[in-house]
Amino acid sequence: MNQPLVSVIIPTYNRAYIIGETLNSVLAQTYTRWECIVVDDGSTDYIDELMEFYCENDDRIHYYHRPSDTPKGANACRNYGFSRSKGEYIQWLDSDDLLSTNKISCQVELLQTKRGILATCEWGRISENGNYTTFEDLDSYNDFNSPLTFLNILNTSQGYFPVHAYLMKNTLVEQAGPWLNSLKINQDGEFMMRIISDVDKIYFTKNAYAYYRRSGSDSTSKLKSGQFAELINSWRLIESYSQIRFPNNDLIFIKETKRKIFIKYRENRQLINQHKDFFRTIIKEEPSDLKLNFFKFITRYKTSRNLWKFVKKLKR
Repeated sequence: MNQPLVSVIIPTYNRAYIIGETLNSVLAQTYTRWECIVVDDGSTDYIDELMEFYCENDDRIHYYHRPSDTPKGANACRNYGFSRSKGEYIQWLDSDDLLSTNKISCQVELLQTKRGILATCEWGRISENGNYTTFEDLDSYNDFNSPLTFLNILNTSQGYFPVHAYLMKNTLVEQAGPWLNSLKINQDGEFMMRIISDVDKIYFTKNAYAYYRRSGSDSTSKLKSGQFAELINSWRLIESYSQIRFPNNDLIFIKETKRKIFIKYRENRQLINQHKDFFRTIIKEEPSDLKLNFFKFITRYKTSRNLWKFVKKLKR
C-alpha cells in the first residue's frame, strides 16, 4: 500500500515542561512516514533548546516561530504550520496531548482502503495526576454516511471528539478554511463544524486512541463576560454553518449544547440577558426552570412584605 506523508502540526506556548511527552508519542508511531511541525507562539521558557535537541535527533521534526506579522495565538500557529506542511493527511495535535502508537497507522490504512477523507478514533482523558480514562462504547464510535447523523449522535457521546482524534485529508482543510484567529474559546468546535460539514462520510478507527489532557484551568465555569460572549459567538457561527449545510433540519447537538450552556450559567442573569436572543428557544422550553426560579424567589422573598415588593417590581 502507498504510504502517504502525514503532517503532524503542533502549536506550543510555554510547554517545554511537557511537550517532550507529546513529541515522544509522535516518535513512537508505528507509521513512520510523517513530518512533525512545531510552531512556537512566543514562549519564554527553554523550548528553543529542547526543540533543537529533537530536531537534531530526527530530521522529520521541524521547528518554527510564529511570524511576527501574524496574530498571537494557537490558531495562528496552526495556520502557519499548515502553510508549511507537505502531507497528504493532517494530524492536529496540541502540545500536551498524546496519540497511541498505532493511531496514525490505523487511520491512514482505513482512509486509504475506504478512499475517505476524515476518520475518528477512540479517545480518553489524562487527569492532572497522570491517570488515563478511556471512553468506551460511545454511540459515536461508528462509521457515518451522514454528517448530520454524526453531529446529532455527539449529544449522547461526550460531545465533540478532541481535534487530535481525527485524521483528515489536506484538501479538506483547504476547502473548510483556516482556524479563526479571533476565537480563543471553542475554536476547535467551530473549526471542526466546518470540516464535518464538508464531508459525506466519516469513518471510525477501532483500537486506536487519542488522549486529551484536561486541567482545572480548562473549565468554562468561571468565564468572564467577554469570554462568555466569545463562547456564544463561536456557537452562533456553528449554528450558521449548520443552517447553510443542513437547511430545514433540526440539529439536536446545537440545541442541546445551548441548553447545557443556559443551565450552567442561568444563575448569572446578566450574562444570559446579554444573549437572550441566542437562548430564546431554550427559555421558552424550560418550564421546569421557571418553576425553580419561582421557588428561589419565594425563598428569597419569604416575608409577605418582601414578596409584595417583588411583585410591584414586576408590574413596572
